[in-house]
Order: sequence, then C-alpha cells, then structure tokens
Amino acid sequence: MAQSLRFLRNLMSSPASAISLSIVVAAVGLALVTPFLGLPDPNAMGGKPYLPPSAEHWFGTDNYGRDLFSRVIWGTRVALVVAIGSAALSVLLGIIVGSLAGYYGGWVDALLSRVFDVFLLIPTFFLILLIVALFGSNLVLTMVAIALTTWPRSARIIRSQVLSIKSRVYVQAALAAGASNMQVLFRHVIPNGLAPLVTDATLLMGLAILTEAGLSFLGLGDQNTVSWGRMIFEGQRQLRLAPWMSIAPGAAMLILVASLNLLGDGLNYAMNPQLRSRGGAPAKRRLAAPPADDEAPGGPVILTVRDLRMAYHANGGQTVAVDGVSFDLPRGGSLGIVGESGCGKSSLGSALLQTLPNNAQIIDGTVRFDGRAILAQGHPVGERGRARIQALRWVRLATIFQSAMNALNPVTTVRKQMRDAFLLHRPGATRADADRRIAEVFDLIGIPRKRMDAYPHELSGGMRQRAMIALSLIHEPDLVIADEPTTALDMIIQDQILAEIDRLRRRMNLSLILVSHDMGAVAETCDTVAVMYAGRIVELAPTEVIFQNPAHPYTRALIESLPSLAGPKRPLTSLPGDGSQRPANGKGCRFAPRCIHAGEICRTEMPPDIRLDAKHRAECHYAGQFAHEPRRESVR
Repeated sequence: MAQSLRFLRNLMSSPASAISLSIVVAAVGLALVTPFLGLPDPNAMGGKPYLPPSAEHWFGTDNYGRDLFSRVIWGTRVALVVAIGSAALSVLLGIIVGSLAGYYGGWVDALLSRVFDVFLLIPTFFLILLIVALFGSNLVLTMVAIALTTWPRSARIIRSQVLSIKSRVYVQAALAAGASNMQVLFRHVIPNGLAPLVTDATLLMGLAILTEAGLSFLGLGDQNTVSWGRMIFEGQRQLRLAPWMSIAPGAAMLILVASLNLLGDGLNYAMNPQLRSRGGAPAKRRLAAPPADDEAPGGPVILTVRDLRMAYHANGGQTVAVDGVSFDLPRGGSLGIVGESGCGKSSLGSALLQTLPNNAQIIDGTVRFDGRAILAQGHPVGERGRARIQALRWVRLATIFQSAMNALNPVTTVRKQMRDAFLLHRPGATRADADRRIAEVFDLIGIPRKRMDAYPHELSGGMRQRAMIALSLIHEPDLVIADEPTTALDMIIQDQILAEIDRLRRRMNLSLILVSHDMGAVAETCDTVAVMYAGRIVELAPTEVIFQNPAHPYTRALIESLPSLAGPKRPLTSLPGDGSQRPANGKGCRFAPRCIHAGEICRTEMPPDIRLDAKHRAECHYAGQFAHEPRRESVR
C-alpha cells in the first residue's frame, strides 16, 4: 500500500501528469456510464439538420439531424474500446514472443528477432489497410489488425528486459530448485519486466485511437459504430455551413490522445528513479557573470577548480557528493583521483564536464578552463555559457568512459560513431575528412584500420577500450578525463591500456585526469594524486610524495592495502566500515569513525587544510605527524 501511494505521489507531482490522468479516468468513467445517461440515440435521424450548439443540442446537430453531443460521447466509448483492446492484444502478443526470444536465446532469439525486424520495416498504416481491405471492416477486426502491426514494439521491450533478468540470482535459484522453464518465465522473469510496458501501452492506446479514426475517415471503419473519424469525415464536407461537426469530435480525439501520451510520460517518470527527484526538480540554473580575474588562454594551468560542490536530489532531500573540491592541473600534467567506491570521484568528473543526470545539481564553485571561467558560483558563465561548454566538450575537453561496451552504440559501427563525433563539431568537414582523421587516430592508438567498420560486440574488451580512447582523441583535445578506463579488463590488458594512455599523453602533450580506485594504476600513470573521501580531497601531492610520505591516515590505508611483491610477506591491511560512515554528532572529521588515530578533536572539529609544502596539502589535524613516519618502499 505504501509503495502504491508513493508511486501515485510521484505520478501526481507533475501538473501535466495529474491533469492527463484525470482526463483519462474521466473518459473511462464516461464510457462505462454512457448507456445509463439517457442520451438521444446517436444514430436517430429526423431532427433538424445543421443546428448550431445550443441549450438543447450542446454540440449542435449534423447533416442528418443527429445530436452531436450524444455521438461524441458514444464515440468516446468506441475509441476507448478500440484503444484498450488493441493495446491489450498487442502487449500480450509482444510479451509472449519477446519473452520467448529473450529467455531461450540462440536460434529462437535470432529467428524471432528477424520477425520483429520484418514487421517494423512494413509501414503500419498500410499493413492495416491491407488487412481491413482483405477481411472486411468491423470493430474486432480493426483491433486485431492494429495489434498485429504494433506488437513488435512491446516484444522488443520485453525481450531486453528478459535478457537482463534471466541471469539474476533468484532466477538461477528457481531453476536449481527444480522449477521448469515455463514456471520460471511466467512466475519470476516476466512479472519483473512488465514495468516499461505500462508506458508503452498508453502510447499504443493513443496510436490505436488515431488509427481507427483514420480508417473510419477513409470509409474503412465499422459502419455500424459511432466513430470520431467518421464524424470528422462527414464534417469536413460541411466546414463552411456547419464547422462544429468537425470541431467537436476532433477536439475530443485531440484531448484524449494528448492525455494518453502525457500520461505515458508521467508513468515513465514515476517508475524511473533516474528521471525524477522526489524532493523536487533541480532549480533552474542562472547564468553567472564572468569573474574579473580571468586569465589569458595558453597559461601554465589548463584547469582550475575552486570550492566545487555538487549534490544529488533524492528521497525528499539531497546528498552532497562533491563538497568543496579545489585543485589546479598544469598544462600537460596528469592528476589521479583515487578513493573507494562512492567517494565522489566519478561525480567530480561529471561535474567538470557538466554532464550530470537530471537529479544532480552543481551547488557552488568556480571552474576555469584554459584561463576562462566556464562555471562561477555553480552556474554557467555568461549569456552563452551553456553553448560555450558544449563547444568545449569533446573538442578541447574529452572523456574516456569506464565501460566501452555501454558507452559505444551497439547497433552502429565504430567508424560511424567516430565520424558523427567528428562532423558534429566540424560543420565544414566532409565524410572523407572524417575518415582520414579516423584512420590517423586508429594508427596512433594501434588499432588495425580494417576494424573501423566493426560493431562494438565484434571487438575484444581491450580493443573496445582502445576505440573509446580513439574516439576521445578525434579532435585532439587539451584535456582528457578518463573515468576508470580499465573497468572489467584483466590485469594484462589494464596495464596495456594505462601505458597507452600515458604514451599518448606525453606524445600529444595532453592534460589528463585519471579517475580510479586503483592506487597502483595511478602510481604508474599520474604526476599528482588527489585522494578523495566522502566528497572531499583529503590529500593532494606529487605521486612520489604521496607514496613515500602520506600525510593522511586514509591515504596510508589505501597504500598499505596494495600487495607487495618485494620484501617479507605480510597480511594486507583493511579498513572497517565504509565511506558512508560519518561522525554521530554530524561534526568533526568525516574519516574519524574509521580512523585508528582519531583523537577527541577529530570528532568535534573539521580538520584544517594543512599545507606541508607548496605542492602537498592534507585535511587532517595530525597531518604533520603522519607525513614523515617510516613506511614501506614506494610502488613506483
């Protein structure tokens, strides 16, 4: 019950969704009670024709003297019967075929997927016209014809859901317990994949109403029913004499179809937590004036970040993921950002690129790229601030995503994706120019040119990641942000990819930000290391300094967790708890609950930002004591 109420609140939080739901519910209720309203017979002739709207005939009368209000109300009933019947048949057929394709895979999936493709290639309305012309016109046949031409949409949706669900633990447990494939499919798999079909069903209902009206307008609908399409057809011939004949049914159809589409959007919003912030949508960002101390481009620092704060809105509140981060990145330098999962590394990268999800918001902070402010007080700079950021993105400020299989479009060749990225930012360039640049980048990365026309699934994991690197370098950017670029790769390929990134950085004089949870990877690739914990940079120093004299106990713990191939064997150290722990009183150092060195001051006061030298700083009350304690050899 509580979950249903929460879903309803999410749905009704949008005025458009609330209004559209009210209209659809009212239309369904009206259709149910229509026979009991005592309306005039919608097909009764003999009245005075062409009467304008009046107290007696609210919508007027048509050319046969029939009451238009009665016909529109009865037409609502017909429209909803067609909509619900067609959508139900279409979704049911799609569930059966799509779930079989996704669950059994192999030749079954290949065969049924080809059937999907064939139906999707055929223009829907023309196929419906053919079916109706061959088998006659009645309401049931119309619903069947619409369902037979729209089911592949539902089938593709449920197939993708089943492919994801069938590998989950509870499905494997049901099979291990002796459940048959059909029992698993209909009890465990299909019920958990139906949510996206709810949105699709509302869109199918709107499509069915328009299709039935189109058939009736062409004279191919059921002549024994009252149809909005037939009413519009009859009215269009009398537009000068009686325009109300077309206006009333046309307005009714427009309102109902638009409401179904808006309701579909609202249902998607209510069911998808990534699309909503139940604490309210993020505030619209204002544009900040450029700071007075902008520097000329080409200076020694490519990126300057000051007091950057970013939060996610969820569950009626906000969670600050990046909290007061500041650093400078020299031109041609490399910065490694390390920390546990959930510490804010990837959120920081997204904030710098300003590619945040809908429920995320930059609260405050200033970012300068090549001396020019692109973010001030948490907002894009200047009247064309957003356009400026978009122009920088991928051309001078590129990214390497952490999962190439997810980042690359699976249905498009690598060449096509790289060509699109090239031409989008070079309006005067030709396809030949793009292909030449793609070939150059492939040669630079070490990918054979014959692989340019491969699809992502045809490449190995390492090759896909190299293609992702090539895509990021297509415009020769000044700065590349690599967000865990070796995720899901084996250790040998990881080492090759990191070596490739470092080689390209030095050869092309790129600046690099490497986001990683692997201290060893950062040690091999980066000049400077920023250690993040709970949204803050708790230590920043050159790599050698970090590994030889860590000043923060969290940094020391990360380094001590690395296995060593030299010296005597010893057990690896680990930290109890996780990064979500905070001091119970909401004050003090965020690391204090896990720190074995924490004193009373750590639990009551936020640590200062202690400068140990010009390039080394740490947020710790005891930073000066830790910086020179002996520890094992550097891993570099």
